Amino acid sequence: MSMKCPRPWIRVALLVLTHSLLEGCANHEPIAIKAGGRDVAAWIADLDHRDPRVRRQAVLKLGNILDADPAVAPALAGALRDRDPIVRRDAIFAVVKLKSPTPAILDQVSRIAESDHDPKLRDIATRALEKLKNER
Repeated sequence: MSMKCPRPWIRVALLVLTHSLLEGCANHEPIAIKAGGRDVAAWIADLDHRDPRVRRQAVLKLGNILDADPAVAPALAGALRDRDPIVRRDAIFAVVKLKSPTPAILDQVSRIAESDHDPKLRDIATRALEKLKNER
């Protein structure tokens, strides 16, 4: 049994609206990935800040983005060489979560495990390296 729409203009309006929405969705630009309300590039720039607390916050935010943005892994590799041990520690925690850590990251974590002046950091890096190698 077929029912007629009492107001055919509603059906036309819904069709036009649906078409407009679908067309608009097809023509969008990629959305910038954000963490903490800021773009990835802003967090990467913070890795060069003079205050280690700012650099640590950047590492933590980038550690939440990880593989979603290709610029994150190289930035975290750089953070593994930070002069502050807490920044290096958090960078290790972040890179362990990467799906495909780069050879540069593996080398840097290995260097920390072997020769960092902080024994706790050496231990963390050793355990992280084992985890990274087991997951490959």
